[in-house]
Amino acid sequence: MRIYRFFVALLVAGTLQVAQAEVFEHTLSNGLKVIIKEDHRAPVVVQQIWYKAGSMDEITGKTGIAHVLEHLMFKGTKQVPAGEFSRRIAAAGGRENAFTSYDYTAYFQQLHKSKLPLAMRLESDRMHGLNLTDAEFSKEIKVVMEERRMRTDDDPHSLLQEKMMSVIFQEHPYQHPVIGWMSDLETLTAADAKAWYRQWYAPNNATLVIAGDVDASVVFKLAQRYYGNIPRQVLPIRRNFTEPAQLGIKHLAVKAPAELPQLVMSYHAPVLSKPAQDWQPYALEIMVGVLDGSESARLNKHLVREQQIASAVGVGYDSASRGPGLITLEATPST
Repeated sequence: MRIYRFFVALLVAGTLQVAQAEVFEHTLSNGLKVIIKEDHRAPVVVQQIWYKAGSMDEITGKTGIAHVLEHLMFKGTKQVPAGEFSRRIAAAGGRENAFTSYDYTAYFQQLHKSKLPLAMRLESDRMHGLNLTDAEFSKEIKVVMEERRMRTDDDPHSLLQEKMMSVIFQEHPYQHPVIGWMSDLETLTAADAKAWYRQWYAPNNATLVIAGDVDASVVFKLAQRYYGNIPRQVLPIRRNFTEPAQLGIKHLAVKAPAELPQLVMSYHAPVLSKPAQDWQPYALEIMVGVLDGSESARLNKHLVREQQIASAVGVGYDSASRGPGLITLEATPST
């Protein structure tokens, strides 16, 4: 499974009044929001289920549990044995995966449009029927710990980003890595995963996104059929975090084995709160596109191709972040 620190904010569509043709939105009686985008260019469909529960919702000492549960969601239900979910999707000619971020956990399948009922049946089943066992947890937590060693501890760039976030934020849980601190992973239990699942995996905390060669009216009926009878839950009260104002420049140097040094600069930036009124995040998105939207964008053109002082440059920004926003610039100097 991949962990996305910054990702395309597809769910922005869920906060806006739909203004374009062939996009439809409806909320089921149990609170599940359904968004459908018709696209008839190929006989393919994508199903995504987004849970509004990411690492920012974890408590101190339990970091990484959101990502651990993402792994465990493939370990079977009473109806579908462990490993069978992926096998059935593959047998239908599809592909599937999942990812965890600071803000959300999401699962998706891409397959022929005729197989959408299969994907819906499997996904809705594990929304409320996951079978979490101590044995499966014991095996999977070791997988996650090894993933952390490979993708963070032994990766200079990821290690630098992790240390940066821990310095940038003093109060907000963005200071903790999505994959979790190793010391927390070592003490997590199956009971922690079960508690997280019961707290956040509910239709009234999820958005179902369907895009592809479909008829919206048919998809709404399928959504009602497969998801409509799952009961809503009382969700935990979300914590409000107030990040204190930064009073000066923060510097951080990380020593790690790497062929070339890397420079990372982050700036606090606004995010969308009222999409119809906020203009600054949209302006920043345009600026990011100008700086790093293509090979001919300004940073790559001037620093990499013309001046040749950098071998790689990049800019990251997520305007739909649930927490405080950052715009981050990265560069690797030329040899």
